Amino acid sequence: MRLKIEYLKKADKFFKLNNHILSKDRAKELIIKAVKKIILKEDINIDLKHLKGELKNYYRIRQGKIRILFKIDGDKIIVKVIINDIDFRGDVYK
Repeated sequence: MRLKIEYLKKADKFFKLNNHILSKDRAKELIIKAVKKIILKEDINIDLKHLKGELKNYYRIRQGKIRILFKIDGDKIIVKVIINDIDFRGDVYK
């Protein structure tokens, strides 16, 4: 399984402003764990939730006060993870 992670503009902006809180490398580690839990059904300890409503195609990773919203696009050979937004819990769902 190959994993391609794509960061949208909002996520890149978050890293530029808040790299001291959550680095891009740490976010990548969390995404890899989440994908393993979703696709490979591995028993990994990560706070992951499949969202509902307007965001029903997205998953959320909770890391302290930070939320990472992403969706998985692709099959089991090449998995493309699109990071839609990363922000503090009060602002990420807006």
